[in-house]
Amino acid sequence: MDNKDSRAAIHLDVFGLFLAGLNNTFLALLVAVFIHGPGTAPSQPELLLRASWIADHSLLWKAGWLFWFAPTLSFSWSYYALGRHLDSARQWRNLAVGVALIAAAVDIVGVLVNLTVLPELARQLADTIASPDPTLQIVFLSMEKIANNLTNVGGFGLYSLAGILLLPAIFATPRYPRWLTWLAVVEWSISIIATGLLILAPNLATGPLVVSFVLYAPWVWGSAIWLLRR
Repeated sequence: MDNKDSRAAIHLDVFGLFLAGLNNTFLALLVAVFIHGPGTAPSQPELLLRASWIADHSLLWKAGWLFWFAPTLSFSWSYYALGRHLDSARQWRNLAVGVALIAAAVDIVGVLVNLTVLPELARQLADTIASPDPTLQIVFLSMEKIANNLTNVGGFGLYSLAGILLLPAIFATPRYPRWLTWLAVVEWSISIIATGLLILAPNLATGPLVVSFVLYAPWVWGSAIWLLRR
């Protein structure tokens, strides 16, 4: 690879890292709060009301979940964009990228359930809101839980595991800034804790989740700046 091709490849990796930070820390949060918020259990505990909201705002709901492909794919891309510039510990960084790709696949299944299944179930529930069908409510709630567990527990948990697996390669790279190394340790440790809380005590997971999202952008953006300065 000549110098021109090498610079272009590095610039593409830098772009991927900046895009991952933008999508997963800022845009994803805006979509979750301002687009999907009224149709989610934390914002609207009443099942029939949030199903009615999804049915009445199905285009907005679907548009939000279409956007979610961007955070999912850029998240997995960031592991490759950084990992290929790290020294030794090749087996760890390759394993991290592989786990990140599995995480993206799991995440995408959850996105598709939210995008294609929940709006149809919500419409059926809204049509019978005067006399709700208990079976339909159970089906809606079950699919909602499946989708949330695929994205929030399965996808996020595997991304967090991939971050932990990347740490040996980060520590094996002397020129990688030490403050970014320890930021990565804190970021992925908190993410693992958040995943465990999502499984065992979901009501306690919000704080660690917010911290992990807040730390992610500085880490990937700091890594992108490191690549540019090499």
